[in-house]
Formats: sequence, structure tokens, C-alpha cells
Amino acid sequence: MKKYRLNIILLVIVAFVVIFFTLKDDFNGAMNYFKNMNYLWVLVAALCMILNILFQSLSQYRFLKEIDPNYKFSSCFKLMCMAMFFNAITPFSSGGQPFEMYLLNKEGIKVSDSLNALMQNFITYQFGLIFTSTIAIILNGIFKILPDTLLLKKIVLIGYFANILVMGIIIFISRAKKLNTKLFSKIFKFIFHFKFIKNKEQKEEKFNKYLEDFYNSTAIMKNNKKNTILSFIFNLISLCFLYVIPIFVFYSFGYSKINYLESFVSSSFTFLIGSFVPIPGATGGLEYGFIDFFKIFIKSGAMLSAGMLLWRLITYYFGMVLGGIVLMTYRRKKK
Repeated sequence: MKKYRLNIILLVIVAFVVIFFTLKDDFNGAMNYFKNMNYLWVLVAALCMILNILFQSLSQYRFLKEIDPNYKFSSCFKLMCMAMFFNAITPFSSGGQPFEMYLLNKEGIKVSDSLNALMQNFITYQFGLIFTSTIAIILNGIFKILPDTLLLKKIVLIGYFANILVMGIIIFISRAKKLNTKLFSKIFKFIFHFKFIKNKEQKEEKFNKYLEDFYNSTAIMKNNKKNTILSFIFNLISLCFLYVIPIFVFYSFGYSKINYLESFVSSSFTFLIGSFVPIPGATGGLEYGFIDFFKIFIKSGAMLSAGMLLWRLITYYFGMVLGGIVLMTYRRKKK
């Protein structure tokens, strides 16, 4: 936790700045929406977030169960919650998977096996994200849900193609083992010309081991199509629950003129924008994206500001707090 202290401080500072600029124009109006909101709809929105975590856990559980038949779903759910905490406090959500591998190793699962399972889950999630993003772009093109003049739509397309590029690189690496081995060998020879790099052979051997684990994970996916398809479906369902949350947020303020199609497209675009922001939790970028897209449907500035804060509380801070609580109370099973 000492390692992430700076990230947490940065996160708190940026969060306060975002809240200040969000509420500065109509603080009293936004507070009135919070005072009079319907808590039942807030609970429904929170339930959608829990279901989002639940289906992400089901996706990951499919692969971990292959490694350890005795591994319980409850353990996987707790693991996912704790990973959300570390993803929330690290740039580009990069801290979750290393923590998962560390904890799984402490519970008796080899790092190579856990890496394979997590990599398989990441690949299916990435496919799910690209699939939902593609659907959102197509739906927006057909129904003209968001105006073409929005500057952020251009950023959305960059985010969309960036995710496709990541997926393309993964597929390329998985299918061209010999070529990649030669390519990385040449890269290492070039890098190792620099004298300040120590333990060169160990670093190359470690990287080659990670690469081999990656090839193993993709081979397992090809041989177990049932798990891959189910994982993909679970990730799709989890994203659908995530994208419906804004509807219930605005329902809690008494506004019911936003439908799932509008929420799906706007939420999908918002999270694509968040992939560009290096600050933990993509703080600043997600809030700005949410307001810029949902202002098309929510004309009240105070309601929009209050809705964004409540949405962020449920989709980000709720998961982070839940993960922190699970982390503090977690008792790892004995080997």
C-alpha cells in the first residue's frame, strides 16, 4: 500500500477538483436533487454494479476452475473485488492483475497457471468491449442518438480503434510464435547494448517465460471453446449491466425520459474515452465524457451534475470501497 500512496493522494486531489468544477455553477440545485432522490432507484443502480462484478467474476471463474477444480466461486468474487480496488488506484487499471497473481500464488496456484487464466479472461473481456463498442457505434449511426458535431466522438473513434489495435496485437502475437521469437530476440540484442542494463540474461529469460505462458493461454482457449464462449457472454452481460446504471441514476431524481439505447451508446462512448486518461480511475476524463454525452438528454445542468456524481459514486467509488473492505477482511486459505 505504501507503493500506491502517491496514486491515492493524486486520486483524491483530482476528485476534489472535479467535484468543485462540477458543482460550482449550481451547488444548491445539485444538492436539492440529492436531498429529494428516490433511494430505491439508487439501490437498483447499485445492484446493477454488483451484478456487473458478479458476471465478471463468473467469467474469470470459468478459467480458474480449470486450473483448480476445488477453487470456489466465492473466492473468485472476493478476488475480483480486491482487484477492482487496485485497478481503481493505479493508472490505466494496471494494478489488479498483478495483485490477483500474487494472491493466487499465495493460495497455491502457480504464477504461470494464474497468468494463463487471467490472460484468457482479459482476451474475452477485450472482445466483449470491442463488440459492445461496435454495436454502440452502429446504433448511433442508424438512430443518430448523439450529434455528429460532438468533438468527443472523434476521441471515441480513436479509443475504439486503439482497443482494436490492442486486440490485433494480441492475435498477431498468439499466431506468429516463431516470428515473434526472432523479433524479440533482435530487440533484446539491441537493448542489451546499453551497459547500464543489469542481469540481461535473467531479464530475457523472464520475458520469454511470460511470452511462453501467453502462447499456452491462447492454445488452451482454442482447445476449450465452451469456456471461451461462456466467458465472452458473461463479459457482455456485465457490460450491459454497467451501461444501464445511468437510467436508474436519473430515475432516482424523478427523470424517466432516457431509454436503454441512449444510455447504452452514451455509456459505451464514455468508457472508451476513459481508456485515454492515465490518472487512476480515469478521473476527470470519465466525468467530462459523461456530462458531454448525457447533456443531450438531460437539459437541467443541476440534475446532470448530480447524476454524474451519483453515477461515478456507484460505478467507481462503490467498487473501490467494496474492494478495500474485502481486502482488509480477507483471510487467505491455507495451501
